[in-house]
Amino acid sequence: MSEKINATDGMLFYITSRIRPELAKRIRETNRLETVVIGLGGQGTKHAGLMHDYGSEVVAGVAPSKGGSRIHETIPVYNSVSECLEEHPNVVAASIWRHYSTAKDAAIEAIESGIPIIVLITEGIPLRDVRDILVAARKHNTVLIGGNTPGIIFPPERIKVGMLPDVFYPEETENGKPGAKGITIISRSGAILYHLSDAMASVGIAQNAVIGIGGDGAIGSVFTDLVPLAMGYENTDLVIVAGEIGGMQEELLAQHIKDNPALYTKPLVAMLSGAHAPEGKTMGHAGAIVTPGMETGTFKSKKAALESAGVTVVNSQFDLIDAVKEKLNNKTYFKPERYYEKMRQIWEAPPPKAGWGTMVTKVEPNNLVVRGYKLQQLVEHSNLIEVAHLIVTGELPDADTIKSLTKLAVDAAMKPLPDVYRNPNEDVSKTFEKYLINDEELATFNPDGKLAQSEKTIFCLGRVAAYLAKILGNDSILTEIKSDEPFSNVIYKVITGETKVDSAKARMLEAMIVASIDHGVTPPSAQATILVATVRPAYEVAVAHGVGAITDIHGGAGQKAAAFFTACAEFAKKENVSIEDATTAKMKEYIATGKRIEGMGHRVHTQDPRRDVLWQLVDKSGMAGDCIAISKIAGDIFESVRGMSLPINVDGVIGAIIADMGLDPKLAKALFIYGRVAGLSAHYFEEIATQARMRRINFAQAVYKGVGEREYPV
Repeated sequence: MSEKINATDGMLFYITSRIRPELAKRIRETNRLETVVIGLGGQGTKHAGLMHDYGSEVVAGVAPSKGGSRIHETIPVYNSVSECLEEHPNVVAASIWRHYSTAKDAAIEAIESGIPIIVLITEGIPLRDVRDILVAARKHNTVLIGGNTPGIIFPPERIKVGMLPDVFYPEETENGKPGAKGITIISRSGAILYHLSDAMASVGIAQNAVIGIGGDGAIGSVFTDLVPLAMGYENTDLVIVAGEIGGMQEELLAQHIKDNPALYTKPLVAMLSGAHAPEGKTMGHAGAIVTPGMETGTFKSKKAALESAGVTVVNSQFDLIDAVKEKLNNKTYFKPERYYEKMRQIWEAPPPKAGWGTMVTKVEPNNLVVRGYKLQQLVEHSNLIEVAHLIVTGELPDADTIKSLTKLAVDAAMKPLPDVYRNPNEDVSKTFEKYLINDEELATFNPDGKLAQSEKTIFCLGRVAAYLAKILGNDSILTEIKSDEPFSNVIYKVITGETKVDSAKARMLEAMIVASIDHGVTPPSAQATILVATVRPAYEVAVAHGVGAITDIHGGAGQKAAAFFTACAEFAKKENVSIEDATTAKMKEYIATGKRIEGMGHRVHTQDPRRDVLWQLVDKSGMAGDCIAISKIAGDIFESVRGMSLPINVDGVIGAIIADMGLDPKLAKALFIYGRVAGLSAHYFEEIATQARMRRINFAQAVYKGVGEREYPV
């Protein structure tokens, strides 16, 4: 069962509302119960992924010196809890996986930050450290679970905090959806939890919460804390406590029941283990030791105390089933067959396929999604600065950020250029690559803070504008740029060499650049940048390698498409024939001579999602001419001539627009490179933040793990 109840209907929200009412108000608005993982060694990192896969909203990890990275490609990591809560203020629970020597500092930091529920996984914390943690928890009204706990799990909400497996089963309502009702299991032993859950599920009894309180001698929350808390939750029908020898928790619970009967309004069943354990021997964990000569802490003393308080005590799973069924009047919450089917699926599930994740761009047939937004929406509504910030950070910038980033890009374009020699017939990608490698302004610009990666990317885009001006022989225009003008004006000026901006042409140029921004991790340019990034070079080195991989084979189709469409249009005028007849004749000529018609077809898309929006924009601008008209009929003509479907792609449309604007066809590749620099930047930053160094990469195994599709906020 992958569905879950509303966040505000479950026990985790109930506990949160009891101790953090203001936080509960915010959760009502978001309907999200967010958790964090503190301590990212092998176990913490592993279980962060398992918690996430179960359904928990694991919004962050915390590990000193690892801030800015991500685990499992999707979970951001912060250096401290306070830094984490600046970005994620609604965290309700944290699990702590630190070594016992540093667990105290981590626990107290989390407690003092105001997180209401702390699950202390760490075992064997020194008693003096436990004392300090307990004092902090009491002072800040924190529910502290553990140490030495397997964690807590809430099956109806599909949330777990800790290492408990997915074997606990919630109520199923009449329509087959999960419900909030059930029993609550609270246990000193982690292993016993699994047996109790299986026993209950075998007769259709659901669990709405399962809590492992911890096995160390001194722990945060004991039975007298948690049993009344569980009974106060309206959807708990019965509580099971799993006790054992050692300590006095069970005896204290019995006395608490006698002294405070109003707190114990639901049926309670206790299962005790250790009936035959010898005194003075460690039978499991540190808390399960009977001190020789003591009259408390034994199986006998605990059983007697609980029974004197009216609690049914059992010593086996079979007796537990009978006792619980009796107290619930044989009520069931689901068909046991459903539970066994779930277990069968878990046992028979094949090993997970090898893979790795990216959050940048989802690439599907006829669908391109950049950070949740369809690329055609970005082409239609956003400028280059906005989309570059989005693709690197994951969110669109606000007005103030746009203003500061625009100024940064313009200022970067005005800085002195490196002295780079360009051979007369040199490919433009090689020239861009040389500029990137030799640009000390770019190399020494190293911002810090939340916007550091965005600022580095935007600065680079400003520098690329200057490179483009130099390549096109328009570098004198750089002295005419004003620091407060829109960056789209800068792009127009460096491309055309004109000081007076034609806003329609400027818009069209920027739209073509945005349309080229990214196509996932598999294009050669992205692969080159990612492969180089595995050895952690400087930013400009990795991006330069990606740019260098943009050749006539990858990224050069627009230039050749522009030449083809121009030839068709000129042939129509020369021979005084229709553009349909001219295009048909030229295609036949190309096919007969073995020439490739560029800008047609795509390895992923049968209908390139960027195509139509560019057509719409150029039609609206009034700049569409014969080449655009040819691009719209080229696919049908090719099919009639060649007998196969090969629709126009984004490169073909860009080539047609370039031709109708009267620009040099070589500019098509330059614009492709310009846009792709932002995408390469995003892949570089993602690689160094989420993946191991010098990893072996199978690009076919990449899986999109980013946000789902969302509407552009127009």
